[in-house]
Amino acid sequence: MATEKRSREQLPLREEKPKHALYIDSSFFFPADSSDGYTDDYQSGRYTNVGDRTLQAAIPLPVGADISTLTIYYKNTSDSPMQVAFLRKSIDHHCPSGEVEVSLDSCPPGSSVPDDYLEKEINHFDLSGVIQDKYLYFLQIFNTGKIDDKQWRTLRGIRIVYQY
Repeated sequence: MATEKRSREQLPLREEKPKHALYIDSSFFFPADSSDGYTDDYQSGRYTNVGDRTLQAAIPLPVGADISTLTIYYKNTSDSPMQVAFLRKSIDHHCPSGEVEVSLDSCPPGSSVPDDYLEKEINHFDLSGVIQDKYLYFLQIFNTGKIDDKQWRTLRGIRIVYQY
């Protein structure tokens, strides 16, 4: 009895998942330590007025979504970077370090014409960026603030490109 062999050309193509883009405005981000310790400078973005200067927001993506890129839109005219932590926590157990980190990066200082608006694209994620079941995802932006009229570290918003 002969077995039939199929060549790669005969196999059906795996259907690509459609790409989606989700934009999240800075108004969805709140200080990690306070519900009202922030300033919203509308177009320039939001920053904290409290202790550790961290803003955070939940990232509402469906289970199974595959993140391609996470772009941070920001303004940073200071000398210090703003750190970015894309994190997750389990709904049924405590996550040790190594399990919580999805991606860590930073938004360097800089300037651009005409408004000093910058962007940082992040494309490296734990588990290839696939959103796992039974985890809650959130993004933290550290070191935001308005030091003086010339030195700003603000979050303007984010864009997540994913397939689902």
